[in-house]
Amino acid sequence: MLKSLLLFITLFISVAYSRSVTFKILAFGTKVQLEIIGYKKYNLKQAVAGDPLYSGKINSLPDTDFEYTYYVDGVKENFNRVCKSGVTTTLNEFFGREETLKPLETFNYPDNHWNRSIGKTTVFDDSYIPTVHFYGTETEKFFHNPTSTTTKLERVTFYFKDSKKSFSKVPVTAKNKDFDKFQIKMKLSKTANVKGRYLLKFRNGSEDPTNLRQTIYGNIIDSLGMPSIHSIMVRVYYNGKPAGFYTMQEEAISESFIRTEFYGNPETETIDPPEPIGDTFDCSTGADFEYKPLNMSYYDPIALKIGKDKSKLIAFTQALDQLNTSNEAELEEFEKKWFDIETFHKAMAMEYLTGDWDGYWYFTSNFAFYEDPKQSTDSTYKFYFITQDHDETFGVGLTDVTNTVGYEFPKVSYTTMLNQIWHKDPFDAEHRTLVDKFIASTPALQKRFQDTLISIVQNIFNPVAFKRVVNSYYERYLPEVEWDYSFQRPYKYKRGQNPNWGYDDFLKAFDSPLTGLQWGLYEWVSLRAEAIKNEFCITWEGDENPPDESCVPYEIPEPTTTTTTTTTTTTTTVEVPTTTIELEPTNVPTTKSIPTQRHRFAEWFKNKKPSDFTVKTKRSKRSTLHPPEKSRF
Repeated sequence: MLKSLLLFITLFISVAYSRSVTFKILAFGTKVQLEIIGYKKYNLKQAVAGDPLYSGKINSLPDTDFEYTYYVDGVKENFNRVCKSGVTTTLNEFFGREETLKPLETFNYPDNHWNRSIGKTTVFDDSYIPTVHFYGTETEKFFHNPTSTTTKLERVTFYFKDSKKSFSKVPVTAKNKDFDKFQIKMKLSKTANVKGRYLLKFRNGSEDPTNLRQTIYGNIIDSLGMPSIHSIMVRVYYNGKPAGFYTMQEEAISESFIRTEFYGNPETETIDPPEPIGDTFDCSTGADFEYKPLNMSYYDPIALKIGKDKSKLIAFTQALDQLNTSNEAELEEFEKKWFDIETFHKAMAMEYLTGDWDGYWYFTSNFAFYEDPKQSTDSTYKFYFITQDHDETFGVGLTDVTNTVGYEFPKVSYTTMLNQIWHKDPFDAEHRTLVDKFIASTPALQKRFQDTLISIVQNIFNPVAFKRVVNSYYERYLPEVEWDYSFQRPYKYKRGQNPNWGYDDFLKAFDSPLTGLQWGLYEWVSLRAEAIKNEFCITWEGDENPPDESCVPYEIPEPTTTTTTTTTTTTTTVEVPTTTIELEPTNVPTTKSIPTQRHRFAEWFKNKKPSDFTVKTKRSKRSTLHPPEKSRF
């Protein structure tokens, strides 16, 4: 009987303590230990020298929930973790971060029809905060003395929630070196990539005290259903030392982005891009789409990044010039064959709502233009508009070049931005051809855009929905931002960075204005949303002050029709003596035979000789009393 009891107890203990668990922790120290609460400590080991990931497999652990914690160089975490029943391996935990996974609130929009992206994958899964570690001698030099010329760093490792991936001899460049926390651009390759992504940037919103505007903007447009660069907040280290809390994101003009955003399958996390991909343009200040085939310098701000030439772009501008948007069938065919209007409307709504002054609508700048070969033919080319660089938004960077009304700027209606002559500086374009064509040209198109704008406000861009999501960012990233301001960065801009935000500015910037920034983040959204509510008499879920019955919504004006009345008159000709004065002929170009029919000028011009444009005359002497004005051009 006693033997049976002992055997039972032995079997019970062996079953109750039969679990093996692999523990993994990211830590920057020399000695890392695991303690099973109530039992003992275990030393964990690095898998690779210089690697901050420590791990160890512990046997004979309880099958039920139990508590554990980590030590680094003798310092214990100030909380205990729980290993749930059935778990055989932890995620890549981070020393001192209590919640390894914490899903963030998300923006929700009912009309998201973009199903072409590979999706976030583990790379941009923001329930986890990845760590990126650069390692090597060249790495040390780069972080202390960043250079805009390409430098190959010995090794970089990405740590995601349940995996890691390392690359060697990684080409990087630095940008925005007038800030201590400079930008890093990294280029991997098609074969050596992270879930199809191989061109990544580590950006710091240097002028944004929250350092979250890029992430917020990107998550909103992703939820709206349009081609959008993905972003995620990451910790960056070099040789075991802190570099900063960065926004890791894609680049819109890169082949890496195009392949995963236009030709991905989110279920299988695979891509099926054409080879080669379509023409890709990087558009800077002055980039617009008038049809000017005889002035190719007009298209200089539309820089070709991928492709052979600009012939497809010129064909697009010609088709755009000839398009009659009042003809519904013609417009529908154009949208099918030439340009995606739905995603363009969403992009323009976001530029307006956020005051994205460094984008297309305000400044013809900072966007990509992509031609999709899978939707193009030999004579038609389907283009997509893609926004990028969203740090100068929600009031950041607004100057009197764009903002002429000061604090009231978020209250200005989009209707004041239609069919305008712009040219805000010598590089800016005169028009916004895409806006004037696809928003302002007909009441139907304006209503279509306006309905999109209103829907975004009702679902996302209002004080209730916006704050619900962004508050989850604030709570999640608060310890990371505090860490970000807790150490001396390896690089120091000698002249002193401006602005020089700090941790206290981060805390204030959500609700309050700061020096040089007239609006808190939430204040901007509230002012913009309230102005639109009053303009269109709308409301949203949770609105505490909906418009009353006296509210009169803005109505889109119908186009005016000009009526021409013809009057018949009788003319009597009277012969009047005249005095003839002989003038010395001047050298004036003739205008004879110039065609006036649209688009026929080029055909007429190419067959002419120089002699067809000049009248032979005597050369007149230039007066010395009136020197010619210096040409501004």
